[in-house]
Amino acid sequence: MFKTTDIKQFIRFSAVGVVNTLVFYAVYLVMLWVGFFYVVAATAGTVSGIVNSYIMNKKFTFRANSNPKDTHLREKIRFAAICLVQYLVNLAVIFACINFVGMSAELAGLPAVGIAIFVGFFGHKFWTFKN
Repeated sequence: MFKTTDIKQFIRFSAVGVVNTLVFYAVYLVMLWVGFFYVVAATAGTVSGIVNSYIMNKKFTFRANSNPKDTHLREKIRFAAICLVQYLVNLAVIFACINFVGMSAELAGLPAVGIAIFVGFFGHKFWTFKN
């Protein structure tokens, strides 16, 4: 079912996720320290994390070269689309866990993140960075 390369890619994808979280939090904290409003700081951190994610997943996780038929813009649009789908899946799972399962909002984020990770991995593997 899963090849060794798929498992290695998933491990690299997860490691990139940890780095993205650190990038987000570092930018967020620095911007708060400088005096920015938390919404601006969080937005800048999120954008920084997404940019880092694109670069690291392209070069490190999937080791993708842009397809000659594809433009870099198309690849970036696909990446953003998968990020949006991940976000929407995350919200839907949180909503379901809170409203149908009865979980607290704090705990509902855990299964949501877990599912969103798989959505992102397979979306980027088979669509964004498909070789």
